[in-house]
Amino acid sequence: MPQLVETVKSDANRSQLLLAQAVYGHKSSLSVKERLFALWFQRLVYTQIWEDPVIDMEALQLGSLDHVVTIASGGCNALSYLTAHPGKVTAVDLNHTHVALLKLKKAALQGDLTYAQFFEFFGVGQSLRNVQIYDNLLKSSLDADTRAYWDERVWFKRRIEMFAKGFYRHGLLGQLIGLIHFVARCHGVRLHELLQQPSQASQIEWFDRHVAKIFDSVWLKKLCSSPIALYNLGIPPSQYAALCDEQPSRMTQVLKERARKLATVTPVCDNYFAWQAFGRSYDVTGKSALPPYLMASHFEQLKAQVHRLHVEQNNFRLTLQGMQPQTVDAYVLLDAQDWMSKDELQALWQEISRTARPGARVIFRTAGKDSPVDACLNNTLQMFWRRNVSRSEILGQRDRSGIYGAFHHYEYQG
Repeated sequence: MPQLVETVKSDANRSQLLLAQAVYGHKSSLSVKERLFALWFQRLVYTQIWEDPVIDMEALQLGSLDHVVTIASGGCNALSYLTAHPGKVTAVDLNHTHVALLKLKKAALQGDLTYAQFFEFFGVGQSLRNVQIYDNLLKSSLDADTRAYWDERVWFKRRIEMFAKGFYRHGLLGQLIGLIHFVARCHGVRLHELLQQPSQASQIEWFDRHVAKIFDSVWLKKLCSSPIALYNLGIPPSQYAALCDEQPSRMTQVLKERARKLATVTPVCDNYFAWQAFGRSYDVTGKSALPPYLMASHFEQLKAQVHRLHVEQNNFRLTLQGMQPQTVDAYVLLDAQDWMSKDELQALWQEISRTARPGARVIFRTAGKDSPVDACLNNTLQMFWRRNVSRSEILGQRDRSGIYGAFHHYEYQG
């Protein structure tokens, strides 16, 4: 047990170091808020990723020889990309908890689980059978660090027992969603009722009638005006400022607009992001509102393709530094650039340009409307990369998660 604890502590310390390097670059000193966020983000933040993999794959147009490098987060997208048959997917994350989650999913696909077992484990995430499957079928195939993470006891229970008690109610974001459901109930609103609406038009009407008022409450305005309170969303101080134009009083209005888009951008039968936000689960009955990697139609394909997935804990830029020139076709940066200093952005795009093959694509989201990239790139790098404005706008409007200000699609001109 002492060795297990030391391993987990070592991984957590590495998470904090990597996060500080990637987000705050070479700052000689960090603010209290920045230090607190770096500490907070070592924990499990996302039990699922909040970028739409269907939009990603439409943007990237992956070919059979393409190499994708992506930030891992909850791992849903890295696995979903495999349904497009790329040559290789490299998934990188600063946070050791997200790496451990994706490695667990990978081991499940490489093992002897049936689709029913796999779905109960990662689709439902709420059964004692999941712990038995872990102990009997998965544990022995995990590397020592990953096994140590899931076996560590927190409040007298092993972490793997999250999959017995409702996995998608855990993580910092899951806990915040639970708090929002509590606030809604205090206003007489049951958020899961959105999922019962028969049409997109009725979703819009229901949201405006029931949910909009919650964001106007004094209590929620107070909560949202605090950057620290929104760390559970994975929002660091710099991104918080971009979201509200450095006016904390505007944050509730911004979040209300994003929540409305999430609830209404598409019929709920096709939006698993809405299911997670308003129902705290996936559509486990109809099984239509699911990420691609959890769909039965993709299960055998994923088992055959999962050996093409490589997972590592690292800074995205440092991972690229270890690659040969012109070896990457697609880069998925999520919203990480919102967090980065100008120096780190420039260094990152230097490596992206060095490793990019002709025709390479870069996609990412931002909390605000503007891309942080163009103002940071020097003249040489600006010659290499162009933002596809029309494609970015069209795909951004269709992104089912609805929580970002903009979607950005860059194409390599070098």
